[in-house]
Amino acid sequence: MLELLNHARTDLARSGARFGEGLFETLRVRDGLPLRLDAHLERLAAGARFLGLEPPPPADTLRDFLGAHTACPGLASGVLRLLAVDRTLRVLAEPWAAPEAGPVELGVSRRTRRFSGNPLNRFKTFAYLENRLLAREAEEQGWFDALALNEHGQLTDGGRTSVFLLLDGRLKTPPVAAGALPGVARACLLAAGLADEAPLDLADLERAEAVLLTNSLRGGIPVRRIHASGEGPMDLDPCLLQKTAEALGR
Repeated sequence: MLELLNHARTDLARSGARFGEGLFETLRVRDGLPLRLDAHLERLAAGARFLGLEPPPPADTLRDFLGAHTACPGLASGVLRLLAVDRTLRVLAEPWAAPEAGPVELGVSRRTRRFSGNPLNRFKTFAYLENRLLAREAEEQGWFDALALNEHGQLTDGGRTSVFLLLDGRLKTPPVAAGALPGVARACLLAAGLADEAPLDLADLERAEAVLLTNSLRGGIPVRRIHASGEGPMDLDPCLLQKTAEALGR
């Protein structure tokens, strides 16, 4: 089992981190409690099995550790970071003020494509450069996030979000088989029967009635404008998915 530590100092010369051999999870903390901890640990455990790492401790063990060794219990609003590397699970909790949850702009990456057969798409590993490049492109363009297409031209997800399209009155999200990360907030919508997995492409994005992004820190994020082609942006009505976004944030 991974040894719990409440610091993140690493000797990179001797660490598997320099080869991307590690996993991380980022959780929202509200009123001293990490949200959806069991789901995050389940994904972390799956990644550990894939990389041949020791498993993380059970959720109750981690909760006891958080109470005794971190600032987590005292945080009204914060972020919890779990870093699995070198036979340890580093646990860091810090304050975090949630930004305004207003509608955002979303673009489609012109530089980065995901390979649908890459098994690392299913986990949050330290080999995260592809997502960092998507985030950098989004920042340069003034978007909240950049969506990546796969080698078949299908939608996958963004550098830090999962994507849902409202099509014919029903939410659809790209399947994991297309190269999308099985996000924790994404899983909540699927488990509640509020959305379905389906292969999606640019034509679907351009005909969507509304678009919602999700991640574990921000919950649901309605999109007000999409930059999908060189023909100019497309405006959407973010109010169509505002209630869904608010429900994910609770």
